[in-house]
Amino acid sequence: MKKFLPLFIIAITLSSCQEDVKFNNPGFQGLKDDVFWRANDARAYVSGTGELRIEALTEYEKLTLTTTSTNVGTYILGTAGASNATYTSNFNGVDLSYGTIATPGPVGVVGVNNSGTGYVSASSVATTGGSGSGLTVNIIADASGHVTSIVPSSRGNGYVAGDLVTVAGGNLNCNFRVVNVQNSNGEIKITEYDNVNFTVSGKFKFNAANANNSPFGGPILNFQYGEFYKIPIYPSN
Repeated sequence: MKKFLPLFIIAITLSSCQEDVKFNNPGFQGLKDDVFWRANDARAYVSGTGELRIEALTEYEKLTLTTTSTNVGTYILGTAGASNATYTSNFNGVDLSYGTIATPGPVGVVGVNNSGTGYVSASSVATTGGSGSGLTVNIIADASGHVTSIVPSSRGNGYVAGDLVTVAGGNLNCNFRVVNVQNSNGEIKITEYDNVNFTVSGKFKFNAANANNSPFGGPILNFQYGEFYKIPIYPSN
């Protein structure tokens, strides 16, 4: 009998873990400023134009994730587009509001707009244009002198999503768009959209800027390792 007792304890432990997982589904959670955060309730809505909105609530907080469609894929935040994340809270009369809004900051992600001509691969290349200053980039050019890759080497400051920036060198005709800045960026990844059982699952992470400049909150709110699982979809409200 003694030999079977440890196995019996393990079986009980595994059974308890499985029950916990079932109890926590559906679920919405992540790390908020490096502290575990879980919603008490989460619901999703789809607008008449196909936009998805997920609202996650605690007693004093509301986190909203919005994507331009319900298609499986990754939606970049902090851009000039409609996908975004917002967070609001009201505790002891203190209102905080954060969002992946268009705000000045160091450059985050960039995207090639015109590959230009006459360029060669180089590091820490100067740039001109845009709302900020101090941005340099590493570029890779092909044999024809077209720039195929641009990565910030020094991110500068004061840039906003949508800025058009020109790369020095070549024939001065390579430019790129600032997709987002470091204090307002992130992504929402839809991994499953079940249009039979009407649920949605996925992951998220973002940096959100202090939208109302409240002195009671920091300048940036960070969520990472965020997950939402089988969130029920309700008629749009």
